[in-house]
Amino acid sequence: MYDIYDVIVLFIFILLVMYWWRISEQKTFAIRNAREYCKGRNVQLLDQTLVFQGLRLEKMHNKRRKFLCRVYEFEFSSNGEDRYKGEIILSGFNFLRVILEMDELEITEY
Repeated sequence: MYDIYDVIVLFIFILLVMYWWRISEQKTFAIRNAREYCKGRNVQLLDQTLVFQGLRLEKMHNKRRKFLCRVYEFEFSSNGEDRYKGEIILSGFNFLRVILEMDELEITEY
């Protein structure tokens, strides 16, 4: 028979697997959309990767409420020789903001 501790450990394990699955899907979503965003701006996403920078509270531009968001950083190039930094901020599967740090700072709100 199982005791209550076995059930609790199993429940925690299932929650951790579900959390890992969700964040890996969010990262895949962010990579795909970062690639499309860069293509639309005629810049190249370098290394085809995003680096998780952390969680932070962000506010949508038209709402008062703050959301816990995942922040990803990436590098891109405008001509293949230079490297610039970009940042994508996600709340769940919704983009809040994309920031490109080139000669001029470009911020796109969603």
